[in-house]
Amino acid sequence: MKYSSSLRTLFAALLLLTSMKSFSQEAVLMTIGDKPVYSSEFTRILNKNKNNLSGQKPSVQESLDMFVNFKLKVREAEAQGLDTSASFKKELASNREQLAKPYLMDQEVTDELVKEAYERSKWEVRASHILVGVKQDAQAGDTLLAYRKAMSVRDRLIKGDKFEDVAKEVSDDPSAATNGGDIGFIPVLQVVYPFETAIFTMKIGEISMPVRTQFGYHIIRVTDKKPARGKIHVATIWKAFNYTMTDEEKAKAKEEIQNIYLQLKSGADFNDLARKYSDDRTMAVRGDAGFWIGPNQKEPSFDQAAYGIKNTGDITEPVETTLGWFIIRLLDKKAPDTWDEAKSVLSTQIARDLRSQKSEQVVVNKLKKEYNYQLNTPNFEEFYRLVDPSIFAGKWDATPALQKMGVLFTLGNLTVRQNEFASYLALTVKKGTVRTIAEFVDEKFNDYAKSRILEYEKTQLDRKYPEFRDLYHEFRDGNLLFEITDKMVWSKASKDTAGMLTYFAANQSKYMWPQRLDAVVIFAKGANNLQKMVEEYRSALTKKCKDGCDGVTVQNTLSEITSQYSGNSFEVEDKLFAKGDNWMVDQVKWKPGASEIKNEQDTKIFIWINKLIEPNPKKLDDIRGQVTADYQDNLEKEWIKVLREKYPVKINQDVLSRIKL
Repeated sequence: MKYSSSLRTLFAALLLLTSMKSFSQEAVLMTIGDKPVYSSEFTRILNKNKNNLSGQKPSVQESLDMFVNFKLKVREAEAQGLDTSASFKKELASNREQLAKPYLMDQEVTDELVKEAYERSKWEVRASHILVGVKQDAQAGDTLLAYRKAMSVRDRLIKGDKFEDVAKEVSDDPSAATNGGDIGFIPVLQVVYPFETAIFTMKIGEISMPVRTQFGYHIIRVTDKKPARGKIHVATIWKAFNYTMTDEEKAKAKEEIQNIYLQLKSGADFNDLARKYSDDRTMAVRGDAGFWIGPNQKEPSFDQAAYGIKNTGDITEPVETTLGWFIIRLLDKKAPDTWDEAKSVLSTQIARDLRSQKSEQVVVNKLKKEYNYQLNTPNFEEFYRLVDPSIFAGKWDATPALQKMGVLFTLGNLTVRQNEFASYLALTVKKGTVRTIAEFVDEKFNDYAKSRILEYEKTQLDRKYPEFRDLYHEFRDGNLLFEITDKMVWSKASKDTAGMLTYFAANQSKYMWPQRLDAVVIFAKGANNLQKMVEEYRSALTKKCKDGCDGVTVQNTLSEITSQYSGNSFEVEDKLFAKGDNWMVDQVKWKPGASEIKNEQDTKIFIWINKLIEPNPKKLDDIRGQVTADYQDNLEKEWIKVLREKYPVKINQDVLSRIKL
């Protein structure tokens, strides 16, 4: 959808705002309709704009005008009930969940995890493992048997058995049958935390003690460790494989990539060949676009070849992968991220990783103390009797437990009763590993209590953290602003065809083409008598195009001539040019016929000019996007007038005068 420029600017600025009303005794800056707006709210806007809108310093009055318009729109959105819709409430709840996450993690622990991940990101570690599988919730006896098996595997390795052979023989990781346990280089935050911790703290050649994860016990050997290589920017020419290809078709793809490689070695332009021959159509459109990759993000053969290029601009020989053949060109290199560059991304990744539970648990323990958590032990231990082994088959009858109304625990002003925990058990019951009832109940209760404590803390965030409260209401009002503006301006403009046509007709003078040139720009390349070929171009066009030629006619004429000059090529750009559209067009005299020839590196350029076109009105289809944006601006201005009449704005000038930038 096309948004008007003023709306986009306003929306970007106002997303920084907050509409939270202060409940303390504050000065009222204004009333909108019958609702007061406090000075602290507007002051926050000025401070945020000053910090975030770099290079722009709106005055207090300009900021006030934007703020008033913002408040009017939010007020109208509330009047139309947009804040009560199910979709709005769902989106707002999702926003709140995201905003709450940092407050439910211990900052000190999180900082330690981020710093740890950064230090590990400085290295590339290759490892092999042997897995002895056992479920996370297995009985103690089964877990012990798995541990003993893992230790016996380790003993074999310590005594000299070959790791690859043992992995193929006993590992419960299916891939071990072909890779002998080798799982390659492992970046940070790509495997479960205990496994990652093991490989990044071990020495090369060391055999680990059994490492427990949710998959079982791992015996790990680190086989290589080297400093991280940073990222590289590469472009490719790709001849693809697919699963339906015959051996003959794959052989043809190999022959094609070899022919392309020979052309490149003979001096052909990489971008030209990428546009013509690459099976990656994004590269075919613009061969120099490229993409950034990090270590071990591609197949080993691709990774090794790409990182093996020494100099910017150099290419590899054809590289075979499971996806096909690649010729890789190095465009740029970047050293590993610095701490300042990496910490924000790592923080986001860790918040999504299971290791964040370590930080959450610290918060839970602190909240228990803060809110005087009290467990009613007798009422809790009653579940050891209420729950029976049928729960492991997913057939537990929760009826007796659901009738228990005793207090299970208290936290602040929250009281949790037995039937609530019973309901949780009933809703989450499923077939599972048989173990003792006490182990099962303790584990489930710990999960349940943790979730209830964190949920309780979410309800306290507005009270405890004013910055959270303000940010939450900023999202609320920002979402309302978007919804009401879309309804009253953006979508309305796209649907109101008749209104836009009327607006376009009334403002036709705003939409005029400047003076333009009907011309064809011709680019010629090659080493085979290029000057002579271009002179033939100019001569042929002068004879054939006295009354003007379109691009197709020009192209056909030039093709006939070019066929006589093996290895040479040309491209044409046929359009109506205004000043500023093309540097070459701006330099030549605007008169019909062939311009002088310009030399640019290995290319010769000239322009065939058909005629000069005087200023004339634009057609709506040619500038629909611009007209739509202007019409949206017009709708917004008219809408603001209506809102100011509907909700009279009264400014307390005395309070405003005390607000400074």
